[in-house]
Amino acid sequence: MLLGLLAAATLGTSLVATPLAPAAYAAESTAPKKETEFFPLGDFTVNLPSANRRMAYVVVSVTLETEAPRLQAFRDLSPRLKQAVLRRLMAMSERQELRPGRVDPAMLRDSLFDSLSQIQEDGLKDVVITRLIHS
Repeated sequence: MLLGLLAAATLGTSLVATPLAPAAYAAESTAPKKETEFFPLGDFTVNLPSANRRMAYVVVSVTLETEAPRLQAFRDLSPRLKQAVLRRLMAMSERQELRPGRVDPAMLRDSLFDSLSQIQEDGLKDVVITRLIHS
């Protein structure tokens, strides 16, 4: 009988010590929060001026690196941000800056960053060119 009481007491304390939350929930609550988020603006296709009648174009894929708490502001401004990228790319095309062999990816990134920061500077960390294809 004494052995039964001891076993019941041990079983009772082990039930009390068992955590109520699953291990996955506990791990999730201690996970570090993201400081940055990536927001893809999409692909932009721009015609390139040509002396002959041959059609030429460039495709540029743009992704924004933003501060995580500011991501929604960039989502809300997405149409204006896309318009700014397209305008800048078209202006660069007219100045012959997007031709094959003449495109400096760092200059392209800086130029797009300048345009986008005029619309939403707060939270914009970087502009990432994820694709650059000439036809």
